[in-house]
Amino acid sequence: MQNLNSNFLVNAEWLSEHLNDENLVIVDCHWDVNAYLRAHIPGALMRPRHPFVKSEEDGQVTNKMPTAHECLALMEKLGIDEDSQVICYDEWENHFATRLWWVLRYYGFNNVKLLDGGWQGWVSAGHPISFSSSKATVETINFAINETPSFKTDLEEVMANLDNPDWQILDVRSDAEFEGKDLAENKRGGHVPGAIHLEWNKLLTHEANDKGVNYFRSKEEMTNLLVSAGIQRDKTIAVHCQSGIRASFMVFCLEMLGYPSVKLYDGSMKEWANSDKTPLEV
Repeated sequence: MQNLNSNFLVNAEWLSEHLNDENLVIVDCHWDVNAYLRAHIPGALMRPRHPFVKSEEDGQVTNKMPTAHECLALMEKLGIDEDSQVICYDEWENHFATRLWWVLRYYGFNNVKLLDGGWQGWVSAGHPISFSSSKATVETINFAINETPSFKTDLEEVMANLDNPDWQILDVRSDAEFEGKDLAENKRGGHVPGAIHLEWNKLLTHEANDKGVNYFRSKEEMTNLLVSAGIQRDKTIAVHCQSGIRASFMVFCLEMLGYPSVKLYDGSMKEWANSDKTPLEV
């Protein structure tokens, strides 16, 4: 975690020392609840709902971001109120954890951080694990929703700014998706015209001596990757992927690095590539 912003990340040593803090809420953002039941960080609560943290209709996950009511209900289940310090983690390179981070931040809860290295980093460091499910310690939360509209964008706004020199579209999908070789179940393949491509997980380490643990790269390394891709700090950066999850990870990184104007296009390619009015190029 060298040179990274402690307002965004904690390491396993810090979390181990603060496990018993009164206002600490640790959220396990694993894909599958069974992974949580097998083992988790002591005191951690399993994130309710689908890992994509999207709105639900008739019990089905949609491509829409959660409503304010849904977000508040999620916070109530986790016992997150205005005094909480939330730490999120997962086992999939933290992109599900950053999704929860983004939703909480959008609705005005800012005291949320990620565990660098995630579940693998915790176990690799030799810290204790638990098999016992935990319950929220706060039964009645005190939190007022305060949306941040500038934190996201939509299809219409992206369309309107395709030729805007002050905007950049950042596509963080895989090479195959960007090139139109992998349709990802969309009607059409390719990418938004003029989009810059940088796959999200390039901002993580992938080194054998890390015992399979993927940590965030240093501030300098991440900045160099973004600059090399063509991202400019003085532009509005609209980030997307297939459905807004991997893009949440990149938004987290850009915010951590201090980029001043970053928006998540939450509809992402699942919306864009299946619309009849949007351009694509390969």
